[in-house]
Amino acid sequence: MKRLTTGLAAITLTTALAACGSASSSSNEGDGAEGEGPIKVALIPPTSGALAQFGTDSAAGWETAVRLINEKGGIDGREVELVVKGTDADPATTLRVAREVVTQEGAQFIGSVMTSPEHAALNAQLEGLGALSFNSLGKDDALIGEQCSPNAFHIVQTTGMDITALAASLAELPGDKWAIQAVDYATGQSAAEEFTAAVEAAGKEVVITQFAPLNTTDFGSYITKIKDSGADAVFAVEFGADGVAFVQQAEQFNLEAQLDTVLGLNMVSEPLFEVLGEGIMGYYNNVGYDRAVDNELNQEFIDAYTEDTGTAPYYVPADAYIAAQTLFAGIDKADSTDPSAVAEALGDLTYETIAGEVTMRGADNQLLRDSYLGEVVEGEGGMAFEVLTNTTPDVTSPEPDPACSF
Repeated sequence: MKRLTTGLAAITLTTALAACGSASSSSNEGDGAEGEGPIKVALIPPTSGALAQFGTDSAAGWETAVRLINEKGGIDGREVELVVKGTDADPATTLRVAREVVTQEGAQFIGSVMTSPEHAALNAQLEGLGALSFNSLGKDDALIGEQCSPNAFHIVQTTGMDITALAASLAELPGDKWAIQAVDYATGQSAAEEFTAAVEAAGKEVVITQFAPLNTTDFGSYITKIKDSGADAVFAVEFGADGVAFVQQAEQFNLEAQLDTVLGLNMVSEPLFEVLGEGIMGYYNNVGYDRAVDNELNQEFIDAYTEDTGTAPYYVPADAYIAAQTLFAGIDKADSTDPSAVAEALGDLTYETIAGEVTMRGADNQLLRDSYLGEVVEGEGGMAFEVLTNTTPDVTSPEPDPACSF
């Protein structure tokens, strides 16, 4: 399928310091204080359950970024130190760990938190903690709406941005009767709602919508209902081990025999290709990061991450790396490691990343970046994503939500 470009050329916004609100300075003393010791970044990824692999890979993206920046002398004259913790992806656990690592270990910046409910809980506490969070994983639109925080920077594309990018190609994808199978928490629910609107706008229909709890292992009853619905296309929002279970069991039930299209939202990713097998050939999925982006920073990242891990990067470590680049750009612009100064410097800042030139929108702290649609194809080294469409942020990014007020 020929690669398309949707939307206008990537926009370039002027760099400015107009941050909408302020971030409280940390009250921590010792190594975490301004100008003393290393710059501490706390990573709090999931270490168990369906999302554990993504947690490991997110931390690895940060680790590569920190290794490279430290080899170049650090940032603002100081080395960066990662304080790696773990969570079960429960918001209460994650919030407790975040409080401990900020108040007891002097970390002022937080990364690798996974789910949207975790981010919602954390965002509500960030100003009191005097810390900044760099979200490269939680995609719920409410995180830049009613749950936004001047101390939280949204690196990853939101669900709404992804759906808008997919909607640009929806009319061209085979299938008129769509089934939606989604994880039963904020991202899955919002994705289902927004995809339904996109399907209807394309003149098609949703014939069944189902939600399964996170860590579901048996999708048999869900797949049977999809088969009985008469759907000829499926939109699936199932992550990690849940996505593997759904895909493998769908194959056992021979679901694909009645489908023209299987479209995933973060369901099919490169680390899962081997375990999922060739049955996913021809599947479509949003692609948050295009490894083929041609710039020196991206090639440096690919080489370094491959050296560090023995595997090529995909969107999870790439987005973590962009989160680190965002933190470093803020510190460099502020000429300070004080969280309030970094937050102010990031407002409407335009800077270079592995994804090309991006802008941190100051109104809601959403990173404006391209989004992609890919198809699983046979590549030179095995299965790979062929990027079919590139949708620019002027198309995917709605106006800031008025509910976000700093």
